[in-house]
Amino acid sequence: MSLLNERVYDTNIGKTGVSLDRVRKLFHGTIKVLEKDGSPFRSGEDENCHWFTSGFEFSFFNQVSIYNGDPEVFEKALERFYEQGLVHAVFLGGGGLTHAEALNAKGYVNKGAVPLMGYALDPEKDKHVLRDGLEVKRVLTEEDLAIIQQLASDGFEMSLELTERYTNGSLGIADSFRYYLLDNGVPVSTSHFIRIGTFLGCWDVATPKEHQRKGYGDELMRWVFATHAAMGDELVVLQASAAGQPLYRRLGYQFLEHIQSWHMESTTRMRRFTHHELQLGEYKLRPALESDKELLIPYLNDPEVGKWMLMPFPFEEKDFPERFKRWQNLQSTGSGINWIIELDGVPQGSIACHHTDWELSGTEIGYMAFPPSRGKGVIPTVLRSLVEFLFNEYGFERIEIRTDSRNDSSRRAALKAGFTFEGVLRRNLLNKDEITDDAIYSIIKSDLAG
Repeated sequence: MSLLNERVYDTNIGKTGVSLDRVRKLFHGTIKVLEKDGSPFRSGEDENCHWFTSGFEFSFFNQVSIYNGDPEVFEKALERFYEQGLVHAVFLGGGGLTHAEALNAKGYVNKGAVPLMGYALDPEKDKHVLRDGLEVKRVLTEEDLAIIQQLASDGFEMSLELTERYTNGSLGIADSFRYYLLDNGVPVSTSHFIRIGTFLGCWDVATPKEHQRKGYGDELMRWVFATHAAMGDELVVLQASAAGQPLYRRLGYQFLEHIQSWHMESTTRMRRFTHHELQLGEYKLRPALESDKELLIPYLNDPEVGKWMLMPFPFEEKDFPERFKRWQNLQSTGSGINWIIELDGVPQGSIACHHTDWELSGTEIGYMAFPPSRGKGVIPTVLRSLVEFLFNEYGFERIEIRTDSRNDSSRRAALKAGFTFEGVLRRNLLNKDEITDDAIYSIIKSDLAG
């Protein structure tokens, strides 16, 4: 087994994906080294997920790396960023790759795969003398820090203000090694290594465009290899950008695994319905529960319900898990939320927001009265109150109702709640394998004054 494999994989079980957990833990754990008073970084781990936040409005600086395939762990891992309203990046590896479809549904942008790469330091092999005119300095003073901040800003094409904010906290930390290379006194390249034991996580390798293709990255990295191998360090690991991979391969780094990179760069797209329960006058809205199965299945098989609801009919018990999962996904993806309507604890019907567009500040409402409550004005009353709540609490600009043009009871409820009939989209709705017309109703906030 090679020296790299001995240091990456657990030799007693051989080269398996499970043995990468140790390296993942070390690599992501290097961020904790930077945590001190005044540092913007906070980090942690939970069930094979590793996260850090900075609070910066830049997705790369708020990350979670997920190697766990459990959906509950996945949702919990994302919750922190949504609660804080932080744009962020999600990296999926190992078992976590199963969540790619869920991220896509939530509106994340896939920016490809990044490799985790490793290099085994060897004091017998890693010996390097800088070519004439070159010198490496470790960042130890405020003046040094200002130099690498400008290098990183230029190299990453990032604002100097942001670069200063995320690098300021690294000064004075014993296991934080920021270096920069000078060519005849001119700073040309920089890199950052964070140490845990004999492990080094490599970050912030940057060379400004005007200094690229001159071998500076090679010289700086080989000097670091030699210096830290002599110090007794054993393994260097990094996540490689596409631009950096040729350099790292040339230096002898080897691929350990590929990790998918997903980014959420819009706090608007992160918005979700957060009111699980609502009290609207005498009516209570609560989330649908798995235990509602016995209640709902008979109602979903009522002929007047089955005629218009876009779901299987007859509705069988085996159909419920998939339908319940769809209701849950409404909220987790941000597209909506589903409630059961209760009066004095007795279910009266259901109402839901769906097809929500947070960027356009609009949503669509669907509803169903359970047979015992039909003709009692439940839906128009709840609908009107819910509309007022949604405009005031969530700032929507437009709320729609779309229904089969033949569904007279649904159309009457929309009008009674103050919606305006806008017209019919002909041959626009697929209902029970039949293409039919779609009646469109809408309401905007100014309509409430009427």
